[in-house]
Amino acid sequence: KTELGEFKNKTIPDGEKASITAATKGNIINLSREAIINDDLNAFVGLAAMLGRAAKRTVEADVYATLALNSGAGPTMGDGYALFHANHGNITTGAALSAAAIDLDRVAMASQKDVSSNDYLDLRPSVLLLPVGLGGQAKIINQSQYDPDTAANKSQMKPNVVVGLFNDIVDTPRITGTRRYLFADPQVAPVLEVAYLEGQAEPVLETQTGWRVDGSEMRVRYDYGVAGVDFRGAVTNAGV
Repeated sequence: KTELGEFKNKTIPDGEKASITAATKGNIINLSREAIINDDLNAFVGLAAMLGRAAKRTVEADVYATLALNSGAGPTMGDGYALFHANHGNITTGAALSAAAIDLDRVAMASQKDVSSNDYLDLRPSVLLLPVGLGGQAKIINQSQYDPDTAANKSQMKPNVVVGLFNDIVDTPRITGTRRYLFADPQVAPVLEVAYLEGQAEPVLETQTGWRVDGSEMRVRYDYGVAGVDFRGAVTNAGV
C-alpha cells in the first residue's frame, strides 16, 4: 500500500480436501483364575502396560503402512495422485545417499509453492526418514563439517553444504531398500497425520471379572485414523 492509500482486498484461495477416518482396533486377553494364582514369576503384573505399548506400536505400524502405499509413494490424495508424485514436485531423481544428493532434495522442498501457486513456501527439511541400514551414514553426513564423499586429502576436501540440516534422523527396519524421505517441521507443514476419535490420544484399557468363567478379561481399544494431509512438506528419493 502507498502512503494514504487504501488496503486492497485479498481473495482467499480454495482449500484442498484432506479427510481422516477413525476406525476402532483392539484385542481381548482372557486370564483364568488358575493362571493368575500360579503366576509365580509375576508375568501378568505388567500386562496392562504391555497392552498399552502394543497399541501405540500399532499406530506406528499403520503410519508406515500408509507411507508404503503405492509402492512407497504414499496414500492417494484428494487430487487423485499419490502423496509423492511428479505432479506434486516432491520426487527427486534417484541417487545414492550423499551430501550432494540431499542438497538437491532440499532444493526441491524449498521450491514448493502455496495452494494458489502465488509464492514459494521455502520449506526446509527437518526430519530424515530412511532404512535402518543407512542410518549411520546419514548421521555422519549430517554431522560432518566436510563432505564425507570428498578425497581424504585435506586440500581437496569440500565443506559439507548440508551439515546440521536435519534436527532428527529416524532410521527404522520398517523401511527396506534405499528409499529416503525428507520431512519439514511437522508443526509448520504436516504431511501425515494421526487423528483420534474425540481427541482420545491414549488407548483405552478395560477389565472385567468373569462370572460364568472363573477369571478376568482385559480389553484394549484404540480409535484412530491415519491419512496424508499435504504433499508440500515432504520429498522422497528412491536411492540406488
